Amino acid sequence: MGGGTESVELLIVQDDPAETLLMQEEFGEHHLVNRVCVAHDVRRALAYLDGSPPFTDAGRPDLVLLDLNLPGRDGRAVLRHLRSRPETAGVPVVLLTHSPAAERILRAERLPVQGYAIKPVDFACLTTVVRSLDTLGFQVWRAAS
Repeated sequence: MGGGTESVELLIVQDDPAETLLMQEEFGEHHLVNRVCVAHDVRRALAYLDGSPPFTDAGRPDLVLLDLNLPGRDGRAVLRHLRSRPETAGVPVVLLTHSPAAERILRAERLPVQGYAIKPVDFACLTTVVRSLDTLGFQVWRAAS
C-alpha cells in the first residue's frame, strides 16, 4: 500500500500484551516497515504524545489505535488530549472494540474518531481502515525476486 516515501508512525494504546503481540506479529508477517510504538496505559500514552520520558525521541503519530478500556484512567483521556492540541487534533484515531455490540455503543457516543476495529485486529482489518483514510498508507517491504 502507499507509494509515498514518508513512513507512517502508528501508536497502539492497548493494555493487553497478548493482543498487542498478535498485532505486531501480524504486522511482521506482512513486512510492515512503519514505526509502531506501544503504550500500555493512559500515562504512557500521554508521555508519548508529549514527548516526555521515556519517549523523548517520539514523533507525532500518524495513526492511533486506541482501546478505551484501559486500567486506571479511561482511554477517552488520550482522545481528549489528542483533540485538545493543535499539533495532534487531526491525527486519525481508530477505536479498538471487543465486539460489534461494543462498537454500536461507542458509535452512539459520537466520539471524534475516524474508525473502529474489532479485536483482535488483523492486518486485513487494519488495511481496510487505513485505506479509508486518504492521507495514510503503509510501507511494506518486499523481498527482491
